[in-house]
Amino acid sequence: MRRILAIILVVVLSGQVAAHGANSYAIIVRTSSVQPESADLLVNDTLVLYNTVTWNRSAGIDVNGDGVDDYTCEMTGKNTSSNTDECQFTFENGTWNTGGYVVTVYQNGSSWQDVVVDLLPDNHTEGSVPGPYVLLPDFDPSADNMVSISEEGGQFSLSKASINLVPGSNLYVFSSTQTMVSVEAATAGDGSSALCAIGGSGDGGCKIWFSGQEWADGSHEMVVIGPDGDVVESFTVNLGEASSGDARTGMVQIIALMGMVICLGAYLWLRQRKE
Repeated sequence: MRRILAIILVVVLSGQVAAHGANSYAIIVRTSSVQPESADLLVNDTLVLYNTVTWNRSAGIDVNGDGVDDYTCEMTGKNTSSNTDECQFTFENGTWNTGGYVVTVYQNGSSWQDVVVDLLPDNHTEGSVPGPYVLLPDFDPSADNMVSISEEGGQFSLSKASINLVPGSNLYVFSSTQTMVSVEAATAGDGSSALCAIGGSGDGGCKIWFSGQEWADGSHEMVVIGPDGDVVESFTVNLGEASSGDARTGMVQIIALMGMVICLGAYLWLRQRKE
């Protein structure tokens, strides 16, 4: 009976602490750019390219550097009723080795843009988002780590006024403005004065990495600077660890798991006594 209980405990707990849940990461293939241009993925993650234009595109990965793509994928023009406008590459354990890869996006039969992928080993640590990518099963401009800047009649507006981030993760800023704008830290010492510059074509974006070494936990005011050098909008980035609610959820799961193991052990013990 002890051996049975030990096996059950190992199997059940291993599913809680050792397995990396595979995630999907979005790359937005826009009219004149791909955003973001790089992604840090863990083994078993999936890279998803979303085609946002009306014409077809394709993508491929040349693994061995011989000039021929070993993995290819086709994307139709933007389609809101199906996923035919997506390309997906799943970096399965045992098939892909960790290291650097280049995903080439093709347009009109020619190489157009590249996405650099750094494939990292799954070390089973889930404390923070591990790299510069957008963590999304589906592209959603209102996601927690995104803020959009728009302009109408010379007035600028933001999709949200406050963003909560985990230290070491990225903020993605997208702009649909026809004028150049930049994002800066409102106070000296929070980071570099110009964190990113976007816009000017109605299609642009950038990422800001909130490194735990360079950004202290707490609230950081960010300002959007217009083409004349004036502040046109502002928003707050709240940098801190995962909420206590997430911790409580994990504790409840552990307690429920231990309760199940205890009940099963009691059942086996009573069954052995009856026999």
